[in-house]
Amino acid sequence: METIRKLEVEKLQTHPITVPADYNISKVIGVLRDLEAYEAFTFEDGKVGMVTIRDILRVSNPLSTKASTIAKYPARLSPSTTLTKAARIMTDYRLRALPIVEDNELVGAVTAKSIMETLAKSGSLNFKIKSLASSSLIKLESLDLASKARNLMVDKRIDHLPVSENHHIAGVVTSSQIVYLLAPKERVGSDSLGLEGQSNLNVQVKALMDTTPIHSPAEDDASNVLREMLRMGKTYSLITVLDMVEGIVTPRDFVKLLAEPEAKPEIPVYIVGLPDDPFEAETAKSKFIKVIGRLKRAFPEIEEARSIIKTPESMMSKDRRRYEVDVAIKTPGGILNYTHAGWELPSIYDELATRLKRMLTQKQKPSKRYLRPGYRSKRRR
Repeated sequence: METIRKLEVEKLQTHPITVPADYNISKVIGVLRDLEAYEAFTFEDGKVGMVTIRDILRVSNPLSTKASTIAKYPARLSPSTTLTKAARIMTDYRLRALPIVEDNELVGAVTAKSIMETLAKSGSLNFKIKSLASSSLIKLESLDLASKARNLMVDKRIDHLPVSENHHIAGVVTSSQIVYLLAPKERVGSDSLGLEGQSNLNVQVKALMDTTPIHSPAEDDASNVLREMLRMGKTYSLITVLDMVEGIVTPRDFVKLLAEPEAKPEIPVYIVGLPDDPFEAETAKSKFIKVIGRLKRAFPEIEEARSIIKTPESMMSKDRRRYEVDVAIKTPGGILNYTHAGWELPSIYDELATRLKRMLTQKQKPSKRYLRPGYRSKRRR
């Protein structure tokens, strides 16, 4: 396993799927469906964006929404980046792919599938699959509508929902199957663009679920389960105990095996009010921890850091939100508080770091007492 972790990502590099940034989401869905892909990259003005199936689940009007408006901007890997570092990023940000960039050009991608294929070839997964499985299963009933499946996937940030019928698991609905329903046919002169895609979600999940799910006994070797997932072209396997479905494994569970240890802050760091979106949440958390780490190195007296992220009620339903961030830094001399607002959490934390550094520097300087002209001794109070 350690040998695989040290591999450079260029060894697993695949051809990146790209779409123009000005493509509407309906067209992006078509590309993903045709290529059976989970994500596509955009490349504009030197910036590499990514649109995933899970991002598209949140879109209410695929015909009028551009790829650029929902694209996220993940970490860019160089060809020499180690696989363990890539796996850490993919795990933290819940991504199935990362872009590989060289000389400011998108040259490839490392994907969860290519990582799984590498693991399968290595034969290094000599443990029971039950140790990887998630046991907190959320299920649907066969008569539930696709709209309910979509809402659950968005709310719980998952891509797979087992479907129960007559007290047995009859199939699995995936986020890709739901997204394919969202793409309406474009009509010239239509006054209800996007409404057709929404109405498609009124179908019952039993009409679109995968009726041949993989079932793997909890005592089965992880390597056998992985090979079966790849052979069947599926992104999950249901884990059974005495023929009862008790858990599920997905690509993220296998990628996580290779992830380098998560960096731990030197001091207690607390953050409250993170965004629901896992990518935005991890971006904010990672940024705050790095900011505090830099401040701690410059000012060893820092003992604790807290941050509260607030979004005004008027902004809660909007696609783009304005945030107000409060930060409190505890030192032996007291607590420093600072507040800043803006649209991008990473930028807010950068600005807060600059201001807090200035405040801490001023706090370290000895206070000066100014004497009136002609006085030779300090003024007494």
